[in-house]
Amino acid sequence: MRVLDAWSGAGDVAFVAREIVGPYGHVTGFDHLASTYANQRAAARGFTNVQFIEADVDNLPIGLQFDAIIGRVVLMYRLHPVADLKALLRYVRPGGLVIFQEFDQLTGKTVPPAPVVDQVRDWMLDAFARAGIEMEMGHKLYQTFKAAGLPAPDMEIDGFIGGVEDISPALFVNVVRSLIPQLEALGVATADEIQIDTLEERMRADLARTGGVVSTPLLISAWARVPG
Repeated sequence: MRVLDAWSGAGDVAFVAREIVGPYGHVTGFDHLASTYANQRAAARGFTNVQFIEADVDNLPIGLQFDAIIGRVVLMYRLHPVADLKALLRYVRPGGLVIFQEFDQLTGKTVPPAPVVDQVRDWMLDAFARAGIEMEMGHKLYQTFKAAGLPAPDMEIDGFIGGVEDISPALFVNVVRSLIPQLEALGVATADEIQIDTLEERMRADLARTGGVVSTPLLISAWARVPG
């Protein structure tokens, strides 16, 4: 199989796809940013059937069709996801697969409320909203697929939920750590307010005090075949 990974970034999703297609398949990833780093990572792993190119959806220098197009947490950042998906369909053969996975950021919650955990969630949601990110893209995959001319997709939901022992606090902290420059630039929170080095410990202490659970945003998958 030949697979196209949309807006592939550092290449992690393309590397997963390579494991699926095996040594006789090929994965091409594209992004509008320089692809040098992703290609260096592929070379360091000895992957000769993974290639990354610098391009955007409107100017892909590709003259062939793929058996599948994949994308993970990418449409939520696009201004016109339906138009982008339509453009991508030019590169999929009839009967080929279209597979995307996106977050619904508004679905996570803490029961009962835990002030530290809820503050962390508010920081993240505030930053995403101000950045113009589509926070319900996961649920909107259904209508996006149909508007792009695809049949109604099959869909699936994944997420984490648990108490003080769960992985969720660590996942939240990893996201907040990466967002600190944006949080400060947007005036959402300062590094002194966040205190990232003790944040996970404080979140877990909050959950231990309330005896509650925290759930992550839902990660929603959708897949369909291009009409023949």
